[in-house]
Formats: sequence, C-alpha cells, structure tokens
Amino acid sequence: MPYFNGTGWLAIFTGTETMIGRTVDVDAWDEATGVAHVVDPKRGTRRPVTDYPDFPT
Repeated sequence: MPYFNGTGWLAIFTGTETMIGRTVDVDAWDEATGVAHVVDPKRGTRRPVTDYPDFPT
C-alpha cells in the first residue's frame, strides 16, 4: 500500500552525532521564502527545515 502525506513532499535529514538520519513529512510551505515546514513533536509546533542542523542546504 502506498504511503501519502498531506503535501506529498518529504524532508530528508542527514543526521548528526546524536540523531540518526530520517525523513519527515512536509506539513506546509512558507509562502514568502519557499522554505518547507515540518511538525516538531518535541515542541508541538511547526518549524522550518532550515532550523534543524542536519538539514542539507
């Protein structure tokens, strides 16, 4: 069975010394900058992917 999320996009994180690489569903896009936002379950809010140290730029 195929897996789909709301936007159809995934953010791919490379990982750090303390975190493994992972993929996270893109929840929204910032209309002004075009940056993807993902849900941060620890903070209970959306965050831009560029806030994460292991997101490649």
